[in-house]
This record gives sequence, structure tokens and C-alpha cells, in this order.
Amino acid sequence: MDLASIVTSVVIAVTALLLVLYLLYRITRWARTRSTGAYVLGALFAPLGAAGNVSDPDFRIINEAKQRREHEEDDPGDPPNETL
Repeated sequence: MDLASIVTSVVIAVTALLLVLYLLYRITRWARTRSTGAYVLGALFAPLGAAGNVSDPDFRIINEAKQRREHEEDDPGDPPNETL
């Protein structure tokens, strides 16, 4: 790859990122107007936001058991007797 194609790729990537950030900003500003369309759009995208918080109960139980076991292994127990 020559320098011109690398620079072109970087410019395109930065432009795309800035465009996405600008559009997200505009959508946020529009949603703050509390228009009916904003509520409908929010209702359409709500399941996508909730999908990230879904976890398998068995997986959660296993992770809690692992954390409990690690905590018990790290627990030093009773402090030693300091008799002088």
C-alpha cells in the first residue's frame, strides 16, 4: 500500500466516524424535544438496549459460585495469636 491509499483510508474512516457521531448528536437533540416520533423511535430501539442485559440464570449462578469460592480461598481465617 502506498501513502496516498493509507491517507485516503484514514480520511474516509475519520469522516465516517464524525458523521456517525454527528447523527447520534442530532438524534439525541431531537429526542430531547419529546416529540411523538422520538417516543416511537425509542420504543423501537428499546429491545436492542435491553438485549445487552440479558444473562442466562445458570451462567449467573456458576459465576457467583466461582466468586464465592475465590473469596473463601483468599480468606485468611482467624488472625494469629500475638502473645508476648
